[in-house]
Amino acid sequence: MIKSYTNGEWKEPGSLCQAVGIYKEDFHKIVSVVGGGGKTTVIRAMLRECMENSDGRIPCAVSTTTHIQKTNAEYFLGEPSMKMFWKKLSDYEAVWMGREIRKGKLASFQKEFLEEVSREPVLLLLEADGAKHFPVKAPAEHEPVICEKTGIVLNVYGMRAIGKKIKDVCFRIGEVEKILGKTGEDILRPEDIMTLAVSRSAGRKCVTDEMEYQVILNQADTEEEKQMAMQLAEDIEKKLSEKYISEKNTKDTEFSRQISKVHVTSDLIPLEERW
Repeated sequence: MIKSYTNGEWKEPGSLCQAVGIYKEDFHKIVSVVGGGGKTTVIRAMLRECMENSDGRIPCAVSTTTHIQKTNAEYFLGEPSMKMFWKKLSDYEAVWMGREIRKGKLASFQKEFLEEVSREPVLLLLEADGAKHFPVKAPAEHEPVICEKTGIVLNVYGMRAIGKKIKDVCFRIGEVEKILGKTGEDILRPEDIMTLAVSRSAGRKCVTDEMEYQVILNQADTEEEKQMAMQLAEDIEKKLSEKYISEKNTKDTEFSRQISKVHVTSDLIPLEERW
């Protein structure tokens, strides 16, 4: 299930790529994925869509500026070689790449290699943050690690965290407590997700004016979570527009809404295929 709230309207795009703004005729972009709540799942879903696109495959490369899970697929690339990169891309129109640091875990290749890849006609999906599998997080001082040429930042939150104690569902509890003005014993509410999503110290940290910022409310698996996520999406979109107007000291509400896109998702990857 994918629903998108943008410019004050709900839409049901045919795919997550379409929701984000990736099309066969317009795919040469860098998308950095931050936050918690299923970043790798989001990336895997977009990669699959690129490989199965009905209008023709979209060449797609997946990597990280921090860490990401390894895949055992034939399109995995474990060395920073442009020759091997193009061989994988030619064979599969997909590459999942990184330097293996332990079983099942990859670290980033050198910055220079990622920059070289980014100049090629591919969609580059980068996992740019870590959350230790927690559905919600706030970044530490050194996080996130967003490539400066990123065109779109996707900030992911897991809806299953709502209604639970902050200490049980949030990564970087100290940072979360500071931004929310709460303690780890407090219950995480929908408005807390909104506060994190619009904050320059949390969801929007390191997002420049040249980058399009989008929020994904993932794991909206039950009807209750879906309805809660849809209301939260509308609240976040409104608050993002207000924040942009305030920060830019402008009344151009139409321009401000260009960065206000929020998606509600569930079941992006079939249960039997989840890592």
